[in-house]
Amino acid sequence: MTGRIVARASKAELLAGAVVSALCALALDGLLASPARACDYTSVRDAAYDEPRDVHRLCVIARTDDAAARQIHDRLAAWLDSSGAGLNLELVYVAADDPQVQWKEYGIPSVPPTLPVVVLAGRRTFERQSFFIDYWEPAPSTEDLERLKTSPAREVIRGEVGRRVAVLLYMPGNDQEAGRAQQVIDSAVKSWAKKEPAGLAVVQVNRADGRERLLVSFTGVKDSGPDWLAVIFGRGKFMPPLEGEDVTEARLNGLIELVMEECTCLRPPASLGVDIPMTWDETLDDAVVLLRTSDGAPDVAADPSLASAAVDPANARPVLARAVWTFGALVVVVSITAAALVWRRRQSAV
Repeated sequence: MTGRIVARASKAELLAGAVVSALCALALDGLLASPARACDYTSVRDAAYDEPRDVHRLCVIARTDDAAARQIHDRLAAWLDSSGAGLNLELVYVAADDPQVQWKEYGIPSVPPTLPVVVLAGRRTFERQSFFIDYWEPAPSTEDLERLKTSPAREVIRGEVGRRVAVLLYMPGNDQEAGRAQQVIDSAVKSWAKKEPAGLAVVQVNRADGRERLLVSFTGVKDSGPDWLAVIFGRGKFMPPLEGEDVTEARLNGLIELVMEECTCLRPPASLGVDIPMTWDETLDDAVVLLRTSDGAPDVAADPSLASAAVDPANARPVLARAVWTFGALVVVVSITAAALVWRRRQSAV
């Protein structure tokens, strides 16, 4: 009897040992293989540069056999491959005579009344929703395409967003309360400069400026209305805006704090907004100043303007520290489980 008890106990101990070894291997493998910008050790803002951008649709809508529309499609395809390279747009030909077309997928309620037509449809990838942005009959001109590609405001956003916490896009209103948001913006810029070395940038746009037609249409700003303010981060991710009385420092700080959250597991960047149509390439990714590196410190080496930022020693090596604690907890749990298994088998054998 004793021999059988020892044999059973030995098998249980061997099993427990094998489990511990496997968990050790998994823990070490995860520690060595985990990327420097793991979910728990970066900000939502930094993680936005690891996500694919929302891709919007440039739709040529016409009858299937419309030769002129096919020429429009070919012209736009050539433009996207050359001048429009880097834009988060895809070109599609939509057959207006196809009864299977789901028009809501292109941001419109039904087949357009005039054909051919080119429609720019936005796409919120996270929510799987499309929305209307702009249209041209029968097609955009060379000047229209240039305005589709870029604008003065988008150029500034493109240049600033990678080295700032975020960019504030401000469109002053034209009602009796117009301009009051400026005080909120000035205060927020000053306070965030103290919190984060990268600070905030501000881009002001006149909603009547024809050069900004696409940006105004994309954001949904009307020709007349109150002050309008939005936070943009990542590769041009536009968050839900504040208007009129909602433009307060508390509301604005709340949006920026969402961008600065440390963990992106439960709140991925894509859930916070939609990317504006804007050119972007790898050189801009390479120039991004990370707010948090793998050791919890600002990426001061990437931008001399951040060189004076202090590094808190308490944040050093958080990945290793948490991995060690996790590994230790796993060993304790498995050891207790193994001991209980041995005890149960000994009891059943008596």
